[in-house]
Amino acid sequence: MQVLTPFHATRERVHSKRAKAWLLLRGILTRVAILIGASALIFLGTAVIPGDFVTELLGQDYTPELAQRMRADLGLDRGLVVRFVLWLSAFLTGDLGRSFTTRTGVWEVVEPRLENTLALAAVTFLWFPVAIAAGLGVFMTGRRTQHFFRLVAQIVICMPEFLIAYIFIYVFAVELRLLPAVSRISQGQPFLDQLRLLILPSACLGVGMVAYVGRMVLALLATEERKDYFEFARLKGFGRGETALRYALPAITPSILNLALTYCAYLLTGVLVIEVVFGFAGLGDLTVSSVVWRDIPVLQFCAMLITGIYMLLYSLSDLVSGRFVARTAL
Repeated sequence: MQVLTPFHATRERVHSKRAKAWLLLRGILTRVAILIGASALIFLGTAVIPGDFVTELLGQDYTPELAQRMRADLGLDRGLVVRFVLWLSAFLTGDLGRSFTTRTGVWEVVEPRLENTLALAAVTFLWFPVAIAAGLGVFMTGRRTQHFFRLVAQIVICMPEFLIAYIFIYVFAVELRLLPAVSRISQGQPFLDQLRLLILPSACLGVGMVAYVGRMVLALLATEERKDYFEFARLKGFGRGETALRYALPAITPSILNLALTYCAYLLTGVLVIEVVFGFAGLGDLTVSSVVWRDIPVLQFCAMLITGIYMLLYSLSDLVSGRFVARTAL
């Protein structure tokens, strides 16, 4: 058997720290490369949008000389590669450009819409504890109830968000007249009125969250039930529900945290779709209107912002997973 001397132990720790530092650096460089690649695809995608923004903006005042002057002012007369390099360098230095339609700073256009989207996402995420409770509650029932819940959850998961939204609008806004079908939030509006406008959009997303997260929690608890400690707890006199609460639920907490971060990324996509359906003045509605009006700087920043949020959430998810794996390995 090999005995490690203090010198060898110190060298092993140094090598371990270097390996961890290299993994961290490699992860950062990989994500930077992904962002640069995504920025190139975003710029190329916005550059090939059909139609001419300058011609549509000038309308009846269009003349070749005026159009050429406007393209020069907007930097649209330069080559595609040059425009991408200038845009990316300006973006990295914090210069987001100016909106083509409002002629104001891009951040001034995006900021209020981003606040609304984050408010909708925050209200929707309040359904996450309900989803965990649903999965835990179904786990404590019989097999038939579990099979029924899995079937219903799978149906809900397969349904697109806009279809769920239209069903909710028909039931709660048209037939029952309990909630408004359009969620237009304005500045200075009372908090309770804003919250009322957020109920229906958040419920449409919350149903999907309860189905997906509840189904995953049920599967995780079913996996824990097959482990030895669960049977040992039963032999000690603990009931199935008490064992799940005291032992199984803490055991799957890291997986639930990872699930929460992963679902946040999925939730962002759902929020963008729901905003368009409910006429909600958020980031999704702004992105669609930017495509319609060909407001390229705003569209580019919205796409980069969504990509960055996705990257951050998945990086946090990988970090949580890595820490959990390292802890269990010890």
